[in-house]
Amino acid sequence: MNSITHTSAQVRRSLWAITALIALLFAAACDSDNPNAEGGVALSSSPLIVLSPSSFLFSAAPVGSEEQRREVTISNNGEADLQLVDFEANFKNSASYVLDYTRSNSEGVVIGIDPNDDQDNLSGQRLTIAPNESLTFILKYTPDEEGAGNSLTFKSNDPEAREVLIPIEGGDIASELIVTPGNLDFGRVAAGEVQRRDITITNVGAAPANIASLSINGSPDFRVVMGDEEMDPIANRNLLSDPDRDNSPGLAAQGSFTMTVIYEPPMEGPDEAALNIMEASGAQISVPLSANGASPCLNLVFPDSNTPNADELNFGPTLVDMTRNQTVVVESCGGEPLSISAIRVEGEQFGLGGNLPETYPAVIPPITNGTIATNSFSVTFTPPELDFYEGTLIIESNDPISPTLEVPLTGRGSVNACPVAAVAESDLNVQPLDIVVLDAGPSTDSDGPGGLPVSYEWVITSRPAGSTAQPVERFSNPLRPADGGPADDSSTPEALFFVDIAGEYTAELMVTDDQGFSAPSAECPQSIASVYINARPEGAILVELTWQTPADQNETDLDGTDVDLHLLHFRAGAGWTTSEDCYYGNPNDDWGPAGLEGNPSLDIDDTNGAGPENISIDTPENTGGSYYRVGVHYYSSGDDFFGMDYGPSDATIRVYLLGLLSGEWTQRLQRTGNFWEVAGIEWGNMTSRVVEINRVYDFTP
Repeated sequence: MNSITHTSAQVRRSLWAITALIALLFAAACDSDNPNAEGGVALSSSPLIVLSPSSFLFSAAPVGSEEQRREVTISNNGEADLQLVDFEANFKNSASYVLDYTRSNSEGVVIGIDPNDDQDNLSGQRLTIAPNESLTFILKYTPDEEGAGNSLTFKSNDPEAREVLIPIEGGDIASELIVTPGNLDFGRVAAGEVQRRDITITNVGAAPANIASLSINGSPDFRVVMGDEEMDPIANRNLLSDPDRDNSPGLAAQGSFTMTVIYEPPMEGPDEAALNIMEASGAQISVPLSANGASPCLNLVFPDSNTPNADELNFGPTLVDMTRNQTVVVESCGGEPLSISAIRVEGEQFGLGGNLPETYPAVIPPITNGTIATNSFSVTFTPPELDFYEGTLIIESNDPISPTLEVPLTGRGSVNACPVAAVAESDLNVQPLDIVVLDAGPSTDSDGPGGLPVSYEWVITSRPAGSTAQPVERFSNPLRPADGGPADDSSTPEALFFVDIAGEYTAELMVTDDQGFSAPSAECPQSIASVYINARPEGAILVELTWQTPADQNETDLDGTDVDLHLLHFRAGAGWTTSEDCYYGNPNDDWGPAGLEGNPSLDIDDTNGAGPENISIDTPENTGGSYYRVGVHYYSSGDDFFGMDYGPSDATIRVYLLGLLSGEWTQRLQRTGNFWEVAGIEWGNMTSRVVEINRVYDFTP
């Protein structure tokens, strides 16, 4: 059975707002002494110093008002250790300032310069910052008659910044937010536990500050709440209109309010994120969030199980007198080495095998550069009878939260016959934008209800780059299959699949019987039941656009970036976004003598992330040495309604001539409004070809 439907997309468009955020870094002076002259090490690679921000900026405030605190973080983005020496603080009124510092890998704060203390801790010191590490200077200032001070200077071994000056500036700042503390480390938190930390946002400026939005980028295990009702200010932006609740819009000058960051990890392992606070002015503060990074951590994964991250290892039904193996992966998920001192099982039907440590303790390295070190072994289950069996896997380690980890083991004996997975058609040749039926109707289970399995699971195991379609039970809007629909109902053998772009796909089938046996599997071995789908364009010209936005963590939901495909007629005089340009505003134009088959068609228009979009021409005109021109417009980098800006997006264009891929290019579009003129398509009686243009404009030319 091969059910195919070809659909043409409806134009759908909403208004978007352009949000721009310009990040300013630093400039440093050059030329002076080399800190490596004393005790340094000559390296072939170099350090690279980066300051953020580039100055200590204090707001004007009445004499005797509360202490102000500013931070400047010094990062080493190079490949060698960064050395800092010869610190000198030039304060107009030194009694008003205290300088502290803290490292990125340390919770402690060290006094650097305290004018009220005879001991100057930075005097004569050499501070070392390893590659990809950082150090933060914290300058505390109590407003006095002298106003702001002058500078902090020091020398470095960065060849491009031998002498570094950090100005200490002051003045009337309309509004400025500071966050205390500047970062949150939740330490070691077990899976399923909840930890809470408060942060305070203060407006140290002279005018109210208007907070436009909050967002958390990174691990979804962090969330933020406000007030006694613990409402979510990210979802409910109205909470930010008067955060200090003084009945005046915005956060008042010298006003403050508190939010609570909640960390609730569903599984073990380090987590990182950033809480971003965006002012209406465009200024942004980012608060680093981290957890589970500084101690030994043990996490178990069961890759052979239907629930690999479960708290127990369930073997399910296993044939009597047959030994079933399940792999156990031990992850070292912390910042210190994991030491395993014992592994054993209780329960005579269960055993250990495969890759066990030869000696104890067995040490697994900590996370390094984001890579988790692992060891693995296997647990076996051999049921002697038709019965239910229980046991325990015990692992002893130096994980401070679970030094003795006990994992329940369960399984039962069975004499069940295995189900058999089978498909109606294994090869389908279709066109892009067709809908195919994945049919598992021939599958059987000899001792199951009605001789059939009870569950059918379709998984797309291979697809062309840029494809995002998934099997569904039905489409929410049959005229727009790219919008998807309800997930496939596993109790029915059929699923629908939208072939969103040209290329080759593979869909694999797994069936399960009423006893919990699945096929193909270790218990029920059989050849893989799969459907191969070859989507090849039939028309003369097909131009296909997909895009990937790094900051959009779910490109299949209804919120995302909007990138538009354009195809300009080779005789166009007026240019893009006119009647001679096929795009969302002009999807089916009349281009002349060839009739309907010579006209372009925008077959699909996507407005919420990833695409695809495509334009086709069945019978192109002879361009006479000129070119149809392909363009891409970054229509919107976010959703104005939800206040999101996803930033840069990577657009990919593929051009097919007579069904064959003739050109493919990828370009990063930085912001809303960018326009990429990609390529030209020459069409003639004897020669047809694609020519790269690759011009990027800030706005549509």
